[in-house]
Amino acid sequence: MRSTSAILHDIETFQPLEDDWLALENLLQELWQEEHPAEALVPLFHLLERFPEDESAGVLWGVLHALEAYPDYEAELVDSLRRQPTELTLTMLRRIANAGQALVAGHPINSLYEVVLAHPMASEEVKETAQDYLQ
Repeated sequence: MRSTSAILHDIETFQPLEDDWLALENLLQELWQEEHPAEALVPLFHLLERFPEDESAGVLWGVLHALEAYPDYEAELVDSLRRQPTELTLTMLRRIANAGQALVAGHPINSLYEVVLAHPMASEEVKETAQDYLQ
């Protein structure tokens, strides 16, 4: 069994070949053998940021679900939205709002939608979704 740091290194450098995400799925399965290692939280958000529009045939949805299982992921979610908003991190924010929370890591959810709207690297699709959620 490889070390968590070796697995995370491979995840951090992953690039799909000809739209094939199987290698990432295998890396994630290898990572999950250790439950939810704390040191994986930030690299997994970085992974989502590298692929701001999910074209992974569902592989990145597995990352979303795994991140939501971490007990204290919300502060990292806010940091990720500030670095590079993505379809999936915006979805995570919306799921928190749908659960009835008004704040995420001490920040009003609407203010986080506004962060996405003002972000210079957010795609138009992500900004449109943030605008829809804000209304």
